[in-house]
Amino acid sequence: MNTREWTGIILAGGLSSRMGTNKAMLELNGSVVLQHVTKAMRPAVSRIIVAAGPNVTTYGAMGYDCVQDHYPGKGPLAGLHAALEASDTDWNLVCACDMPLLQTSFFDGIKKLAESHDSYSAIVPRVDGHVHPLAGAYHIRVLPDLEQRLIQDHLRVMRWLEEIGCCYVEAEELERAGVHQVAMQMSNMNTPEEYERIRNQDSGLDSDL
Repeated sequence: MNTREWTGIILAGGLSSRMGTNKAMLELNGSVVLQHVTKAMRPAVSRIIVAAGPNVTTYGAMGYDCVQDHYPGKGPLAGLHAALEASDTDWNLVCACDMPLLQTSFFDGIKKLAESHDSYSAIVPRVDGHVHPLAGAYHIRVLPDLEQRLIQDHLRVMRWLEEIGCCYVEAEELERAGVHQVAMQMSNMNTPEEYERIRNQDSGLDSDL
């Protein structure tokens, strides 16, 4: 197990039922959302794994290193499990594919915080009281417990975070770690209206990559 390098995990296997189409393949500024997330994450990691779920053919054709869920139909925890199974590093950066405003500063900042909070198994942002479990860092040691939860159909992400020993980092701590425009970066999109809001933001998508 590599203790110095990091793997990036992008969760992109959801059904996008509220959006009505695959969120990862929506266009933003001339690229699809998945490409924006990848571009932001790549400088911070040695490898990127896409938890593709049923979309493995689509993403594989784009050249992505994809994994499929071992426990299909069990939500984002199943995608995280499959990607952690394929990872060969202790620490792993994780984000959902519907967060196209994430920038490299976020991933670099989360890495710094994980390295200074190594006794925890996960580092997750909590911004304005809202926890973002699908944008953070997870240690490989969570894998056995994660698999048991999937087997037992205990799929509540927040309950799992409490059990594994999660460090919640507030916006101020993220800013001290070098993360810029924290609230903006945490924006995600689940509906056509949220997608339009992100499209219309003066976001400077590539300003910090």
